[in-house]
Amino acid sequence: MYSIFILGAGFSKPAGIPLGSELFKEVLKRAKDIDLYEHILKRDIEQFLEYYNKLNDLSITEEKINFEEFISYLDIEHYLALKGSDTWSSEGNRSQIVIRNLIAKTLFEKMSFMNEKDFSLYESFVENLDPGDIIITFNYDTIIEECFERKNKPYRLFLDRLSSVSHHDGIIDSTSEEVILLKMHGSIDWFDIEKYDASYSYFKQEEYFQLPKHTVFSNHSKFMPMKIINGPYFEDSLLNRIYRVENLEKYFEKNNFVTESPLILSPSFNKVVYLNPLKEFWYSFYSAGSLNQNVVIIGFSLPKHDDYVKQPLFALIDNFQNYDPEISTLRKSKLKVVDYRRNDNEIQEFKDRYPFVTWDNAECYFDGFDKKAIEIIFEK
Repeated sequence: MYSIFILGAGFSKPAGIPLGSELFKEVLKRAKDIDLYEHILKRDIEQFLEYYNKLNDLSITEEKINFEEFISYLDIEHYLALKGSDTWSSEGNRSQIVIRNLIAKTLFEKMSFMNEKDFSLYESFVENLDPGDIIITFNYDTIIEECFERKNKPYRLFLDRLSSVSHHDGIIDSTSEEVILLKMHGSIDWFDIEKYDASYSYFKQEEYFQLPKHTVFSNHSKFMPMKIINGPYFEDSLLNRIYRVENLEKYFEKNNFVTESPLILSPSFNKVVYLNPLKEFWYSFYSAGSLNQNVVIIGFSLPKHDDYVKQPLFALIDNFQNYDPEISTLRKSKLKVVDYRRNDNEIQEFKDRYPFVTWDNAECYFDGFDKKAIEIIFEK
């Protein structure tokens, strides 16, 4: 009976990965350093401030902007094509693409500063995982993947390993010995080929064919893009569009930060409208938790900009805590929760974000993700 782990920003915090408000400051700093602020971001920030201040009868400045509210503003602008013919591309307007690239670059560089002591914490976590365990992460970084590879532990980035596929269904490969890592909001090393394929089809109709320009997909030998799925799989799955790349350092050196970006869902109240290529990860989630021995939440405070997660997370925890399948070999543990909270008020604030949890049937650790947390998580 496998375990389910829900990972949020607090899981990656010990590695030096910045949280939301810190991340926006990093993005603005980097944009100014490479001259993308004046040419692209500044105008959208000024328009947002005018809108926000008039709407709320305030006079906040750039330094007081809430990152998630600003991104939400950009998402609505792009999704509804409010700029009309100035709508930049199907992947987003220029500010959105710049921000995604700078988020990815920030996380990639923060990871490059990790030392062996930093990795040892995450390797301890990975070593304790069993085949069939499911990690549901809302983080963009690749710390977990790197630890899997450092420890030679098999894993996959999609839900079901199939032994064969027909037009209508597939047969589950019951011999698979992999941990399942589902990155619900994308990853800094994932790229969606849809726009490139659309351009390729268009250019193929022209009298003189030319390959579309794309930092990753036009430079296959440099980045070696590989589908995140492998083996037999459904042809109509949107996951077929998603490729994982190597040499991210070369990508950030080569990319102009405006034409394309990694597939990450920026922190926004409206991210669900961009969820489509990753929506499959939520498939059949209403049954999650019913037959699991352990459910663990690490560093995920269910922030307001992820309110859409409440509905599936309610199902998971309700099934886990309140449904008894009456299987003699299944003994469920208490729900385990790890987060960083400094006092009783902060602990209560955290619990208030999870009103559907039966806290009497939960084991909580509020000193953050550390070695002690790992002992508690994997205690038999």
